[in-house]
Amino acid sequence: MSNILRFTAFIFMLIFFIGTSGAEWTLPIYVTSLSSNDNDIYPPPPPATYICVLGVSINATDGFDKNLDVSAPPPPLADALDVYFPCSHEVVNRLATDIKPDLKGVSWTMELIVPSASVVRMDWNVEAVPEDIPVIMNTGTSQINMKSQDYTTFETGMYSLNVITQIAQTSNGGSSGGGGGGSGGSGEAFENILISETEREFVNKGSVVSYNFNSEGNVVQYLNFTGLKNSGKIAAKVEILNNTSTLVDSAPSDIIYKNLNIWVGNLDWATPENIANPIVNFKVEKSWIIDNKISKSTISLNRYSDGIWNPLETHAIGEDAEYLYFESKVPGFSPFAVTGKKVVGESGGEGIIAGPTETAEKQPVQAPTEKKVIPGFSLFAGVLVLLVVMQILRKND
Repeated sequence: MSNILRFTAFIFMLIFFIGTSGAEWTLPIYVTSLSSNDNDIYPPPPPATYICVLGVSINATDGFDKNLDVSAPPPPLADALDVYFPCSHEVVNRLATDIKPDLKGVSWTMELIVPSASVVRMDWNVEAVPEDIPVIMNTGTSQINMKSQDYTTFETGMYSLNVITQIAQTSNGGSSGGGGGGSGGSGEAFENILISETEREFVNKGSVVSYNFNSEGNVVQYLNFTGLKNSGKIAAKVEILNNTSTLVDSAPSDIIYKNLNIWVGNLDWATPENIANPIVNFKVEKSWIIDNKISKSTISLNRYSDGIWNPLETHAIGEDAEYLYFESKVPGFSPFAVTGKKVVGESGGEGIIAGPTETAEKQPVQAPTEKKVIPGFSLFAGVLVLLVVMQILRKND
């Protein structure tokens, strides 16, 4: 009987360990910078290799864990390789090892700077990738299944990479994509992201922070807010979308110019406790306004929150030959849409509602009136004059 109990206990322990083995894992990524310069006079420097580690632990939080996370070196002063996981901790804002809690849809952001005349190669061991958890790297131009591919390369430039642990489900109940699909670090479906641009700025208490975006096709010009705490270097991301965000249940009712997502910091960081007076500046093509006969006064930034689209307070602030520029006060960051309404009537398209043309009211032209004369008055007067003349002639005789 005791042997049966021991065997049963062993089976339960085996099931327990197999069931929890995926709860904690780490994946080292080896980042090596190789020179692409073939100059024989000035030989290239030796390869430099950094090791970044991402992973999951039941003891981790979504912030900085001093017993699990490892800080990265400070950014290089010269043109050199730099790679790290950004962190919103007040002191530590760069990580070489980033361990996340065991949650659904875990994601990491990895910032990579490839120096001039260099190529960076990233390598990892596919055996370290969990068997039952898809781990996808989004490079901005491709999606890599890290279980089936063990390296990738990058040329000179700046990259914001997203690594996720599962294919996200959209809020409207459908999958965001099959096979090579999935979501970026924000949860948006990869195939719906047209442009993704990330900027980072230091956020200090009492300072006005400004993120400027310059990518072609990005309608957001800048994002400003006032920092209420010393939060270190915080990322702001704009995703310009092909269609309505996969994170919402329906599209806004007005005519859509652009669909986009805006995110600041990690989940639940951009709150009234950390920032104040957030403002988004965006631009709209005049050609779109004219072609769609849009009224300038109806153009607005709409935010999706609590299951509905909310038009935000929006003001026109300027224009140039191609664009109108607007500012909107935003209460938070999430999916957005820039929309407008058609003008009333057939004409318009210059951004101003065309009112009815006022024409001068035609007044009836009065014909000149004839002077009323007493009938026979002329004949009577003539006879009277003739009698007077005859009387005078008689006196003279």
